[in-house]
Amino acid sequence: MIAKGWLIDLYVREDLLALWFRLRSGELLCLTDSFPYRFYARGSPSALRHLEKTIEHYLRNTAWTRRIEFWSGEPISVLELEIRSLEQLPQVQRLLATCPEGITLYNCDLSIPQYYAYEKGLFPLCSCEIEWERGRLKTLKVLSSPWDPDADLPELKVLEIGLTGHPQIALDRGNSIQILQEGVSFEVEASDIPGLLRKLNQCLIRLDPDLILSRHGDARIFPLLWKWAQKEKIPLGLDRDPRPPQRARIGQGRSYFSYGQVLYQSTAFPLYGRLHIDRENSFFYKEAGLEGILFLSRLTKLPVQTLARATPGTAITSMQLDRAVRKRILIPWKKGRPETFKTAWDLLVADKGGLLFQPPIGLREGVAEIDFVSMYPSIMVRHNISPETMLCRCCPEPVVPEAGTNICRKREGLIPQTLRPLLKLRDELKYRIKAGHPKGPLYKSMRQALKWILVTCFGYMGYKNARFGCIEAHEAITAFGREKLLLAKECVEEKGFQVLHGLTDSLWIQGPSLTAEKIQGLLSEIEMRCGLAIDLEGIYDWIIFLPSRVRASRPVANRYFGLFQDGTVKIRGIACCCHDSPPFIKNAQKDLLLTLSAARDRAHLEQQVPSVLERLEEYVLSLRDGHVPSHDLIIHRRLSQTLEEYKVTTSSVLALQQLEAVGITLYPGQRVGYVLRDTASAFSSEAGVLPAPFLDGGEAYDRKKYLDLLLRAAAEVLVSFGLNLKDLEFKFGSGAPSQTTARRGRRCQDSLGREAFKGLQRAIKLLR
Repeated sequence: MIAKGWLIDLYVREDLLALWFRLRSGELLCLTDSFPYRFYARGSPSALRHLEKTIEHYLRNTAWTRRIEFWSGEPISVLELEIRSLEQLPQVQRLLATCPEGITLYNCDLSIPQYYAYEKGLFPLCSCEIEWERGRLKTLKVLSSPWDPDADLPELKVLEIGLTGHPQIALDRGNSIQILQEGVSFEVEASDIPGLLRKLNQCLIRLDPDLILSRHGDARIFPLLWKWAQKEKIPLGLDRDPRPPQRARIGQGRSYFSYGQVLYQSTAFPLYGRLHIDRENSFFYKEAGLEGILFLSRLTKLPVQTLARATPGTAITSMQLDRAVRKRILIPWKKGRPETFKTAWDLLVADKGGLLFQPPIGLREGVAEIDFVSMYPSIMVRHNISPETMLCRCCPEPVVPEAGTNICRKREGLIPQTLRPLLKLRDELKYRIKAGHPKGPLYKSMRQALKWILVTCFGYMGYKNARFGCIEAHEAITAFGREKLLLAKECVEEKGFQVLHGLTDSLWIQGPSLTAEKIQGLLSEIEMRCGLAIDLEGIYDWIIFLPSRVRASRPVANRYFGLFQDGTVKIRGIACCCHDSPPFIKNAQKDLLLTLSAARDRAHLEQQVPSVLERLEEYVLSLRDGHVPSHDLIIHRRLSQTLEEYKVTTSSVLALQQLEAVGITLYPGQRVGYVLRDTASAFSSEAGVLPAPFLDGGEAYDRKKYLDLLLRAAAEVLVSFGLNLKDLEFKFGSGAPSQTTARRGRRCQDSLGREAFKGLQRAIKLLR
């Protein structure tokens, strides 16, 4: 039979690939297909004979073939080994891990569904023409392109599942399930477990969703439902596949360290024949939504459920693997190229990050922010930076600034080949968004998803376990980045502008008669000199660069807020940007900034200070009178270790102790939420903190501590106008007046101007 439709999902079932299609007629179709999993080995004849003998029980066939070696780019002879059964791949991989030295293995640890998609040229949600017979796929012809942002996609029936109570409260401890489809919502109680399972099955049969969109489904809902179904011996209809692959024992997830933080990822609970995405366990859903996930799944050839739970590094690696497989490039099993030896001086010269110019503290008017467009990915493409092109023997001339490293000029690297179409696609999406295309919101989700792929491709160059990583490539990218920013700075100054601040790929500039027309001429000059595209982020009516929280005289690169000419406020590094700030504090600070943003120049800014203080007083009174709901005062802290490992009894530890007492365990990388209670009525130290799962909304809170948080957030907004935390405490709290306020005002007179100084004097009178 022949029909047209879309590929929804693919996974391994026993020794076959199961492929699910949504036909154009609306019907569902599940077909199976065989896949000869082949990997490759290189070594001495005796070592290869020993390898064959070790795993001969698992092999269907062996043959000699020629493939391209990644590092040299030259064709080499390798032994091709085909596995007898897909189910035996884990056993084969364990045996390969014990192979003696002298054997290099390739393509032996690729995910089977991904490898199948690479070899067949398939991708999730592709439009295709299918021919099958007796449930087996005969031929499949792809009719669409993964690079088409307007590709015709199937309409997926979506079912939303969540918990009615706090997600840290288990279903068997008083929580219940909420189900939502097409605006209709209903709850399923967990008091009767067999009844709950039957009701859920009835719901799934009646609604038959293609996609289940859950909140905490991976960690809190589906593992427990599956465990109950096994115990009660009631089949659970989450899967469409009547013979789904056997699920292994579901664990607790994992804690890991990344970029200076301890993070946590829940265990995955994918479905078979039906898609499941957990909003809380998906980085890409939080950043780009469902549209971004479906778009990236097509680009990366990762199954939708895999991509939803993947990191950006996994996504860009999949694209690199796809290109390598299609070009018959051998993919090393383990990173086999160590960092070249460097002296201490070499490391000092080469191993640097992005360039930084510290900003002046205080208020500046008429400032333009210009940014290089995808600077690091563009550098990698323009200068052909890829692991296999670094330190090549055929092009010995040093080209990398400062480090003097050489880069191959004769063959294009795998990484630039992968990034070039991504950059082109992102430019196309950006153009369509600016042109006001009706699909603008969809394109924004796609562009946001691409942004994280492009950002991560640079970081993965320096990742020690990256399959296509190379520290010399990482160093070369940052070296070129520093050179480009310096060239841009020189160009800015030649044109008569002043550089106020610079951060990696951005410059904040100031000058007389700063207009978009003048800046466009400057950008053209910078683009010509640097060879990279650069855009105008916007022109600020005013911008305030904030000092360090620790030392008021020290500037900070990424703490500022300002008002663009189009009325948009840009905020970085203050309380409303912090994940642990309570919602009440975030909203209050945003409101103060909104009040301040009514002013368009220096003089009017100072005139807005009394209005800001009046708005602040309203929030202070609301807090003091106890009118703020406790849910708006929850503080979230990320855990860095287990409860037993903490040595100091902090508020987070007190909350953890109370949660542990009722059987709720949190792991490093997860966040613990709590409200600071009024200790005046507390009978124990634990009573000073109330964990978020225990809240009902009307609890008494520690008004003094929350007032301190509120005033600290307000001080960030007002510090550049000569008002510090002590001044605000004196007006709204019990602190003493600051003796240095007037002196600070005089010091600010030069930077704020005479009108600002008068406004400051009015503010001081208000405080007193």
